[in-house]
Amino acid sequence: MLESLHIENVAVAKNVNIDFSNGFNVLTGETGAGKSIIIDSINLILGAKASKEIVRYGCEKAIVNALFSAIPTEVFSLCDEYGIDYDESDLFSITRVIAQDGKSTVKINGKTASLAQLKSISQYLVNIHGQNENHSFMDKSNHIAMLDDYIENDLSEYKKLFSCLNSIKTEISELVEMSKQKEMMTDILNYQINEINSAKLKNNDEEDILISQKNRLKEAEKIAKLSMNAYKALVKNESGISAVYLLEKAIDALNKLSEIEESAKENAEKLQSFKYEIMDIAERSAEYASFGGIEDPEKELQSIEARLALLQRLKRKYGSTVAEIIKFKDQAQEKLDNLEAGDQKLVELKNEYKKTYQKAMQIADVFHNKRIEVSKELSLKIKSSLEFLDMPKVLFEISVNKNINNGNVVLTSCGYDDVEFMIATNVGEELSSMNKIASGGELSRIMLALKSIVSDKKGAKTVIFDEIDTGVSGSTSQKIGIKLCDIAKGTQTICVTHSAQIASLAENHYLIKKTEIDERAEAKVFLLDKDDRIKEIARIIGGINVTDKQFAAATELINQAERIKKSDV
Repeated sequence: MLESLHIENVAVAKNVNIDFSNGFNVLTGETGAGKSIIIDSINLILGAKASKEIVRYGCEKAIVNALFSAIPTEVFSLCDEYGIDYDESDLFSITRVIAQDGKSTVKINGKTASLAQLKSISQYLVNIHGQNENHSFMDKSNHIAMLDDYIENDLSEYKKLFSCLNSIKTEISELVEMSKQKEMMTDILNYQINEINSAKLKNNDEEDILISQKNRLKEAEKIAKLSMNAYKALVKNESGISAVYLLEKAIDALNKLSEIEESAKENAEKLQSFKYEIMDIAERSAEYASFGGIEDPEKELQSIEARLALLQRLKRKYGSTVAEIIKFKDQAQEKLDNLEAGDQKLVELKNEYKKTYQKAMQIADVFHNKRIEVSKELSLKIKSSLEFLDMPKVLFEISVNKNINNGNVVLTSCGYDDVEFMIATNVGEELSSMNKIASGGELSRIMLALKSIVSDKKGAKTVIFDEIDTGVSGSTSQKIGIKLCDIAKGTQTICVTHSAQIASLAENHYLIKKTEIDERAEAKVFLLDKDDRIKEIARIIGGINVTDKQFAAATELINQAERIKKSDV
C-alpha cells in the first residue's frame, strides 16, 4: 500500500508530504487548489510521461517520491530480473526526478531504472481509475481482459502458441508465394550463383591486391629504368667503373697493404663482405625491371584491368565488397536449396501448424467455457451492485460469443471469444453496447461496481478513484461512498472527490488548500480532525458562505456515515 507521498516543486506544490493510512482515504479541496497535482504526481510514479511544464517556475527540477509497504511478490520477482535490491521487511521506494528540460530519471530503491521497468513494477502497486479509464471501459476490445482479470485466467501458454501459429503462418505464406514463382526464381538464383562462381573470387583482399599491381604496372617504364640504373651503378656499366669495380680495386690494395700492415687484412675482408651485399642488391634491383617474370607488362595490365572491371560489375549487382558478393552467393544458394526442398518443407509446416492449432484450440475451449460460466455470475453481481447504486431497472449482461468468419472460428491473442459488456439503463430498452447508452455518471458506477467485485481477487494494493462522483449526487453519491468503503476493506482506497456524502464516509480526510507564501501560490495538504472535517464538508455543501444549517448538515452526514460503517451496510 502507499504509505507516503513526497512532492517537491511540482507546479504549485512546492513541498507537500502526505502520510496515507490503510482503509478509505479522501482528498477534497476547492477547484484549483491542487487536487490534480496529487494525481499527476502519482501518475509520474506509475511511469506517466513527464513534461517540463510541471516543474515549478524558477526551480531546477521537480521530485516525486513514494514509499510502499505490503509489496506483492510479483514486484520482487521483477526486481530480481532487473537487478534491483530490496528488503521484504522494509519500505519500497520509487523516485521520479524531472529536470527543467523535461528529461526525467527514475530510481527504484535507490537504483536507477528505466521507464519501462518502472511501469512493469508500479502496475502491481497502484491502480488509478479516472475519466480516461471510463473511455477505456467503453472500448469493447478491453472487455475480454476485464472478464479474464475476474476469472484470473492465465493466458501465457496460449499466447506462446498463438505467437507460434503466426510465425508458422508467415513461413507458409512465404513458401507458397515462392512456389508460385519457383521456376522463375530457380532460373534467377542459378544465374546469380553461376555468375559469381564463374568469377572464382579468391579472397576478400583480391581487389586491393589487383589495384596495387595495376598501379605498379602503370609505372613499368619508370621502374625498369630506375632499377637498371641502380644495377649498372652497382655492378656493370658502359664506362666500366661501378661500385663493385671500385670495391675490388680497394680490396686488392688492402690485401697488398696487409703484407706490410697486418691490420689492413681485416678491412679487406669487410670490403669483400660489402661487395657480396652490393651484388645481391644489384640482382634484386634487376628483378624489379623483370616484374617477377612477367614477359609482357602491358598485357598483364590489360588482364588486371579486365579483372577489376568484372569485380565492379559484380559489386553493382551483389554487394559493395567482395565479401558481400560471397555472402550474397551463399544466401542465394540457401534460397535455392529451400526452393528445391520447398514442397517437403511446406508439408512439414502445415503439419506443425495443425498440431499447434489443435493445442491452442484446446486451451481456447477451456477459456470459452469458463468465460461463459463466470460471465453469468459476474453479470448478476454487477447488476446487483448497480441496483444498489441507484440504477434499479438496469439490465447488464456480459456477452460471450465465438469469433466466426466465413463459418470458421478465428483465433485471436486471447482465444476465440468475442466479449462485450451489454447494458440497458431504462425500462423497456434492449441491451446495447456500453458506448451507445451509458452516460458519464453511469459509466463511473458501472466501473465502480466492477472494481468492488474484482478488487479482492486481483489488482494492486492501492486503488485511486479520481472524481468517481462525476455526474451523480445525493443518495447515489452516498451509495458510491459505501461501495468505496467496501473496496477499502481489502484494498487501500484513495478518492479525490467533490461529494460531501463520499467525503463523510472516509476514515481519513485530507484537505488540499492553496495558500500564498512570499507572493507565490503554494499548495498544502492537511489531515483533518473531526471538527475540521465538519467545516470542510459544510463548505462542500454550502459553497462560499457556510450557514449554521450547513454545519448541522455536515455534522449529521458524518454521524450518519459512522452509523453506516458500524452497521456494515
